[in-house]
Amino acid sequence: MNPLLIDVPFPHLHSDMTIAQAQIESTGQLPPTEGLPQPVVLDMTMTYVRFLMLDHRTAQASQVTDFLVYADEADAMPPLYSAWLWLARMSLFIEQGQHALTLGCAENALTHLTTAGNKRSDDFLALVASTLYNLAHTHHATGDGSRAAKELTHAQKLFERLAKKDEQRFSAMLLYAVQASTEIIQSRTKQMSVLEHYHQAAELYTSQLDSGDANQTRQAMNSLVDTLKKEGDIMFETGSARNAVKYYTKALRYQKKLDDPLGLRELQLSIGLARALLRLTGRRAAAEQLLSSLLPLARRLEATNQVIEIENLLAGKNRNFNIMNLLKGIR
Repeated sequence: MNPLLIDVPFPHLHSDMTIAQAQIESTGQLPPTEGLPQPVVLDMTMTYVRFLMLDHRTAQASQVTDFLVYADEADAMPPLYSAWLWLARMSLFIEQGQHALTLGCAENALTHLTTAGNKRSDDFLALVASTLYNLAHTHHATGDGSRAAKELTHAQKLFERLAKKDEQRFSAMLLYAVQASTEIIQSRTKQMSVLEHYHQAAELYTSQLDSGDANQTRQAMNSLVDTLKKEGDIMFETGSARNAVKYYTKALRYQKKLDDPLGLRELQLSIGLARALLRLTGRRAAAEQLLSSLLPLARRLEATNQVIEIENLLAGKNRNFNIMNLLKGIR
């Protein structure tokens, strides 16, 4: 997916920034603000952050954005300003590949949007659409294709609505959303084709389990475990969490029959199972308990990536749920 065009949802400012904008573009620096009213300083700083983002000066953009959102007076900032700043942080984290941190930014952006006054304005709808686009980008990158498709569908509808009113401002993001939709649909079609391949492989390996040859049986069981995990992964990515649970559970059952010491493969299977359980209503507590029990094993195996994944899942277990509720409240 193409990265969000961060200037598209940039809200209209309260002050005329024509001169300040020219100074920023000329010097690359924030103009002197001493003696200026605080609202004007804020508008200048917002303009400066947008410039830094567009100029790909990500380190400075991150620093200034953090200063604004964590300042003592941040609560007094206009909601659309706050929402855009959190959206900018979200884009920076996506660019850095830190997808675990993006959901918190989305949650904060949407929380500020719920307090906005005019929920029919172009600025408001642009921020909602852009947050949905970034959420789709995040979930697509982390293998949650089903959720990404839903978010992208909503984003595309909003950009279509906005482009009818202001084609110059919104047509580029509408095109990005359409391109991303095609990419995700093609990805899902390819996944279902691959799934059929794994179905056939699973049947073959299952038929080999009773061959009578111990080595061949063990080899078939190893291959079957890997195949069932792949099927579970695809089911999860296409939104069928319940079927994913079945495949991961079956793979774990065969893995235990191999009578190998607890290792990385069983850890990965169990994490997959927990991720799928988190998606099912009424099973989140079981998922959290499973993840907590897996953390010592991951640390003992020195599986750094899996430790991070478990910690991120535990930390973000309720974020998607909160985001869905926030979106329902502002649409």
